[in-house]
Amino acid sequence: MNKYKKLMVLTALTAALGTSAFAASTGITDISNYWGKDAIQYFYNQHYISGTNGQFRPNEDITREGAAAIINNMIGEDSKVKTTNFSDVKGRWSERAIASLVDKQIMSGYSNGTFKPEQKITREEFAVIAYNYMTYKGMSTLEGAAPYADEAKISSWARQAVDALAAAGYMKGGNYNMFNPKQYVTRGEAVNVLYRILTGVKETTQSQDGLESKAFKDIKDVYGSVKAFASDGIMYWQGDKLHIGVKDPKNKQKLADAIAADKDIPAESVYVQKSTYSYDDYKNLMAQAEKIYKATEATNATVSTEPDYLNEKVVLTVSSISKETQNNLNKAWVVPFASSFSNRSRGGFPWYGTKSLPSCSCGHLVRQCRFGRCPLYGPGQPDRPRGCRLPL
Repeated sequence: MNKYKKLMVLTALTAALGTSAFAASTGITDISNYWGKDAIQYFYNQHYISGTNGQFRPNEDITREGAAAIINNMIGEDSKVKTTNFSDVKGRWSERAIASLVDKQIMSGYSNGTFKPEQKITREEFAVIAYNYMTYKGMSTLEGAAPYADEAKISSWARQAVDALAAAGYMKGGNYNMFNPKQYVTRGEAVNVLYRILTGVKETTQSQDGLESKAFKDIKDVYGSVKAFASDGIMYWQGDKLHIGVKDPKNKQKLADAIAADKDIPAESVYVQKSTYSYDDYKNLMAQAEKIYKATEATNATVSTEPDYLNEKVVLTVSSISKETQNNLNKAWVVPFASSFSNRSRGGFPWYGTKSLPSCSCGHLVRQCRFGRCPLYGPGQPDRPRGCRLPL
């Protein structure tokens, strides 16, 4: 296992937890229905965090100074450095914690002499500081995580940290294998990632995570590295079955044979299939789609892309779209990408927006028909851009 060199960036892990980390409290009362309540309760019991008037507010975005408070409490060392030179930190409740983490090279400030203690933090920033904490504690890191579909959007200074946390199972992406690097981290999410690092608990369920690890072992045997696989294949879950799509027929057969011969992988739990596109192809397609959209739409128009591995499509989510942009998108992929950008209801690119949603041939809006069953055509029909969530 290789260690990455320490990454120093101008942003930091922030898991803000209100006021003083040791404020007196009788308990936290607003996490009973929160998905990550066990981690929060553990951190509270260990005095790493505290609530305010019994409230932790797990869904609230976290700040940089809050992160310093938590991590400093986790380390539990009395730093010789008590103050900082940051102009916006002097005299704040978090000054000692910030000074301690900057001294340990876990967090850093900005070139203008500020720390921006109340600034929110993104997922990629969180990954870097969480990784720096692991490095400070001498924790080993792994390589070999599958690339995210939106990897191109992850800043270069954060990619090693993101990969390390993903490979370890401490911080993973969301739907469609998207990491969403610019999305803010909530207080509850931050504590749960730190809890996994502290205890060694991984984010995915044990069965899924274990099966992926076993499959990656066979993938490395066939391809030599995960990076090489990314140019030829994809991996995704559908129900309780792990799907591996491969472009090259020879590699597909080699991998299928390796999976079948692997005694550690239960029969029929992994399905190796033909895929039209690879991880790298989807990244390029999404980047091209966004570039075409931005070329003709208003500068303030919002756009995001995501892959649909099951139906081999790229979905463009927009606030609005003009006919000119639609035509440009449709012209851009004639062969071999035309099938990736087909919308049966509109005859073009399969986009769906937040303001103007096209209707599917079943009569429902595209957003409603993204997954599941279609009342008219049934599940997984080819003339549906996606399935339909609506009940029969």
